[in-house]
Amino acid sequence: MEGPYRDLGSGFARLTGPEGARRGPSPITHVEDALLEFLRNARDAGAVRIFVASTLTARRFRTLTVIDDGQGIPEPYAALVFEPGVTTRHLVPIADPTAPTGSHHGGGLALYHIKQAAVSAEVLSPSAPTALRATFDTRTLPERTLQSASRHSNSNLLATVQSFAHPRKQPPAPDIYYGPPAKILAVLLKNHIIQTSESGEELQRVALGVGLDLSVRTAQRVLGGGVTPAEAITVGGANGGIGASRSGRSAGSGGAVLPVGEKERAEIAAILSRVARAGYMEVDDLRVESRPGEILLRARVYEPEEVYE
Repeated sequence: MEGPYRDLGSGFARLTGPEGARRGPSPITHVEDALLEFLRNARDAGAVRIFVASTLTARRFRTLTVIDDGQGIPEPYAALVFEPGVTTRHLVPIADPTAPTGSHHGGGLALYHIKQAAVSAEVLSPSAPTALRATFDTRTLPERTLQSASRHSNSNLLATVQSFAHPRKQPPAPDIYYGPPAKILAVLLKNHIIQTSESGEELQRVALGVGLDLSVRTAQRVLGGGVTPAEAITVGGANGGIGASRSGRSAGSGGAVLPVGEKERAEIAAILSRVARAGYMEVDDLRVESRPGEILLRARVYEPEEVYE
């Protein structure tokens, strides 16, 4: 009689019959579901740090690159992890602390379902670090909501990362970093996940090897310290917004009121936009308020989905 799994060696097995179905993941109906399974896979591999790069091209194709410092994938098995029923936890299922009921699943089983839902999915680097990348057509696998760091959401990709980084149950989750490829490359260098290169061309080659598609110009900016590294995710701490600080004088404390008309507002917006674009960012929701003795400027600054080159 055939057993519940077939041993593939090096700790890998292919589950068969009802056992594979029992340990299978929840259905992947949105891009956020795929990201959650990628995060679980990295955690189950013993990752202490997980780095997620997210890009949108042609306002349609979402690419997620997940890099981690876990135990990795043996080179001969890299092509197997996206096949049905393949898992490294055939004898010891994993209790998922992020699930409401503490349900069990088998490590790696969701990767096949991710590939089925994706336009493409691949292992770019099997170890040191491990890097997996998948691209989704959001017309066939939609996103639950808009991906904007400047607008709070309880269900977008950032919220998915935040929820996973702060599980309801123990053990503690890995440190997770989320952002565009340039910021992820910068934090990989900062954490010595990849080694510092002497040239933008070499750094670009290394970045491409772990699934971060960047131009030489952007790699040079990262190398020169012109890109701020992504920070570890904190709940409520990644809204991307800024506000101008007030002077020590309290509102209404006296002084002349300088009128600001629509023409002046447009000129201020144009100046801020030029400054933001120099840092590969955009300005949104500009507010100008004249008060006695002061002018208050408030604006949201965010990194656009489309990467500048």
